[in-house]
Amino acid sequence: MRVTEISRQDFLDLVYSDTNEFMRRINSLEAFVVKTFYQAGSIQEFRDAAFQTGLTSAPSWHPLHNDCPDYHRLHDNYPKAHVKQKMHAFYYHSWYPNNKNRFDFFSEIFSIKNFLAGFPEKEFLSNIPSDGFIARVNIHHYPKGGGYQAEHIDPVGKHAQIQTLVAASEFGRDYSGGGVFARPAPGAEKRYVDPCMKPGDMLVMSPGIHHGVDPVDPELPYEWRTNDGRWMILPLIVSSDYANAEGTKPVQVGAAVT
Repeated sequence: MRVTEISRQDFLDLVYSDTNEFMRRINSLEAFVVKTFYQAGSIQEFRDAAFQTGLTSAPSWHPLHNDCPDYHRLHDNYPKAHVKQKMHAFYYHSWYPNNKNRFDFFSEIFSIKNFLAGFPEKEFLSNIPSDGFIARVNIHHYPKGGGYQAEHIDPVGKHAQIQTLVAASEFGRDYSGGGVFARPAPGAEKRYVDPCMKPGDMLVMSPGIHHGVDPVDPELPYEWRTNDGRWMILPLIVSSDYANAEGTKPVQVGAAVT
């Protein structure tokens, strides 16, 4: 598969001025690394705030219903998970007023997703889970010592024409082994992307491409209470946990269907 490094402005020009060509390249499983989509210092602030939340509040889990709070969760190969993973994840929801600054900061990504889907610029941003689809900002921390996410594909639908992952750590500084990979099909050669990304860079690819996170520095002791390892931020539009004929969830590659 092809990974293309591109400037922020050239990426925006491609998306908005040559949309058909952009989607052709995305659907042919080309991935883009958009350099300095955000300033590294601002992304570091989101990472540090999440890390402090993890240290000062109890982890929990909540279904994506109307009463779902912001929360963080220590994933540890939960048997019923759609995708097996070992990581610390933080979930922020657009319908809470205290998250306005967070969603304003990532609004350009949501605008791009809605443009490509043919929706109004702010579609989904005021939704609550009973509306079917909601906007969410996830922050994922894959600690040293084996933080990982199994190979999977994400839902492809009108609400999700692209997947966007903002780097919040640096390969070679925060960790030195493992990290995100993508490939066109199981068994094909993995393409590792982290070595060409810095904090603030954004990876853009098809949700349907096979991807995952190989174990991060697996030879070390696992420790989520240190602010290193692999971090990334995902502004997402996802289906809620209410019954929804159009809603789908990620699918782990090779996992049994239940």
